[in-house]
Amino acid sequence: MDKWTIARTLDEIAKYIELSDPNPFRVRAFEKAARAIEKLDQDIEQLVRDDQLLTVPGIGKAIGPIVSELVTTGGSRYLEELREQYPPGIFELLRIPTLGLKKIGILHATLGISNLEELEAAAHDGRIAKLKGFGAKTQEKILENIATAKSRTSQFLLPVGIETGESIREQLAAIDEISDAEVTGSVRRRLEVVRNVNIAIAAKDPERAIAAIRKRGVIDRIEEVDELTLRGVARDEIEVLLHLSKPDDFGATVLRTTGSKEFVEAFGKLPKAKTEHDVFERAAVPFVDPELREDASALAKKKRVKLIEPTDLRGTFHIHTTFSDGRNSVLEMLSAARDRGWEYAGLSDHSKNAFYARGLTEEDLKRQHAEIRTQEKVVEPMRVFRGTEADILNDGAIDYGHKTLPMFDFVVASVHSRFGMEKDEMTARLLRALDDPFVTFLGHLTGRLLLSRQGYTFDFDKILDRAAERGVIIEINGSPRRLELDWRQIRRAVDRGVVLSIHPDAHSTRELTYVISGTWVARKGGLSAKHLFNTRPVDEVAEYLAERRKKAIHKTKGAA
Repeated sequence: MDKWTIARTLDEIAKYIELSDPNPFRVRAFEKAARAIEKLDQDIEQLVRDDQLLTVPGIGKAIGPIVSELVTTGGSRYLEELREQYPPGIFELLRIPTLGLKKIGILHATLGISNLEELEAAAHDGRIAKLKGFGAKTQEKILENIATAKSRTSQFLLPVGIETGESIREQLAAIDEISDAEVTGSVRRRLEVVRNVNIAIAAKDPERAIAAIRKRGVIDRIEEVDELTLRGVARDEIEVLLHLSKPDDFGATVLRTTGSKEFVEAFGKLPKAKTEHDVFERAAVPFVDPELREDASALAKKKRVKLIEPTDLRGTFHIHTTFSDGRNSVLEMLSAARDRGWEYAGLSDHSKNAFYARGLTEEDLKRQHAEIRTQEKVVEPMRVFRGTEADILNDGAIDYGHKTLPMFDFVVASVHSRFGMEKDEMTARLLRALDDPFVTFLGHLTGRLLLSRQGYTFDFDKILDRAAERGVIIEINGSPRRLELDWRQIRRAVDRGVVLSIHPDAHSTRELTYVISGTWVARKGGLSAKHLFNTRPVDEVAEYLAERRKKAIHKTKGAA
């Protein structure tokens, strides 16, 4: 087992424990151990052999033997015992937003509910409302959410698809009968939500390779779609398709299974080739990056754009610390940013109206800025910009107001409340926010949370036009739960003259990596480095922010 599989196994154990055990510390212990293993730099097998596993912070005497068993046998008797206590579909109930694991455990223990169908029947019969801790309102919410939950069967956020696909690919690469394997499909095209994981496999003898895959148990519940395609399941819920071919046809298999269907059909006949690049070359077609293959339009373009890479980013903004709802201190966040090689980083904790995120009062800002002054010397020569993620209030005004906003080098303005406004009202709210001269960036444009919350509605074109007119930069939010500005709207924004910037919306040092998922969005939108604000060098960025702030102060003083 690789460390990722072990971490997922510990997470699964934690989920089962939470279903029935009232002690939250046991659940947290397994989750903490899972995160510790994910971060391991050492070889976990070597740690077990050297009896050094308990030296890893987060792995105690109770969990150490379980991890050792996973490493040495590939399984866990404790997990199997837990699985036997519950039906296979129990966790599909988590698709209902109002249900957590504890409530699911109660529903199973009291009413025998183990899947969405049984949940729906119990809600219709009124049995859920009678349970202590539930009530009529919870029952009503469950009924409202069941249809949506059913429609989301087998849909996952992109990072889940990447992690699952890479884990399986690594296991396949270790099989002697397999010479190559590559994750393809919608995961390779970097769609924000995926339905399955596809992997192309090269093998001199596909029949022997299939037998080896079955023997290794790389995926569960394997069935043959045809003589060269296997279908199975990973992690008890993710559909996986394995596409086999001879090595001399591997390139064509990679291209075909990457898709989309429209792109492949427009490409035409696929010549045999060992690599995908060879397929393009033999077909006399310039290479098209996988992210641009959602349709056939890229094939018609004579010139190919060099798409943005994570290494093109010189810095970023929209970073939270423990001064509001972040999990790492100012120094920890800045040090992590510096260690990524960035020239600059912009801290932007929540504004005072964001009570839900411990938003900063004016007094808190003084303490925060004093801390930044101290720590920015430690991370030199990286430049630190002082900012805020300021709430766009219900009437479109920016939290803090014009007496406080001049304190900041930049302002990320975001909507965090009243998502249910009518379209015209929300449009007016956003337009007023864009008119504030202190607003530098418009944060997570629609407020959507993928697979859990629809964004608010507004006149998109009016907002783009006003942003371009006022010089407000629109954020590409790299959080895997957001990934917006949506890639489908990027060209629409750029054509109107809107500048974009990739931000992680980071609440921990680990989440600074969300700039990478932000680049997936930018690449799918066809952007190169020149299209993005935070590919600019630090001196240019500093000059831009200073000049914009100066103009805002002058304008608001004149208005006063």
